[in-house]
Amino acid sequence: MLLRLQNAAASMTEAIRQQERLANNLANVNTAGYKQERFFVEALNEQLDLERAPRSDRRLTQWNELTQGPLEPTGNPLDVAIEGEGFFVVTDETTDAIFYTRSGQFVLDTEGFLRTIDGLLVEGQNGPIRLPPPELRQPLSISQDGVVRAGEREIDRLQLVRFANPETLVRVTGARFDAAGQPPEPLESPRLRPGFLEGSNVNPVLAMTEMIEHFHRFETQQKVIQTTDQLLGQITRDLGKF
Repeated sequence: MLLRLQNAAASMTEAIRQQERLANNLANVNTAGYKQERFFVEALNEQLDLERAPRSDRRLTQWNELTQGPLEPTGNPLDVAIEGEGFFVVTDETTDAIFYTRSGQFVLDTEGFLRTIDGLLVEGQNGPIRLPPPELRQPLSISQDGVVRAGEREIDRLQLVRFANPETLVRVTGARFDAAGQPPEPLESPRLRPGFLEGSNVNPVLAMTEMIEHFHRFETQQKVIQTTDQLLGQITRDLGKF
């Protein structure tokens, strides 16, 4: 019976982690460029325990589902969406750390630097992209191949990269990823949609349905533990009579 308790506890732990993953996905359903997290459950060393019940070591592997999110028009000249593969390159100037994102929601700071909505520098082919003073930067535009222009003047080209195994990138927060040792490769022929943003690829209806399924599984295993605990208690009381 102790083995049955261990199996039930392991299943409940897995259900909790799945709920945490789904809750994070739902919290980012409106985050531009967000890619939902998935868990792959791998069963190792499958065997029957002493009570002839199936038992295995279960390992959860996390990966990012990189299906294209919906492209939503904004009309903002600094918004740009990637069609197909690729990531924008951004830098945290406080740590010089380089990150990668699908969110093309860009803004200008007071010094004319192009930044992400959460303040990171947007990298071009020649370093962080900086626009000229306001009187010289109208109109602003980003072309389908990533060229940033101020009026007729070409300022720089957005740096876009790809990875051999993008599913294994490590999420830092929201739509921002760390390469985790993977070398980025230049994206030779980017396909961009100026004036659009890529929405999250989370389907809230499917996520809620999955949450309900995991909740029911948690409840079932909880009842198994309660029943087993009652049986063990009865056995202990019966043994105490001898």
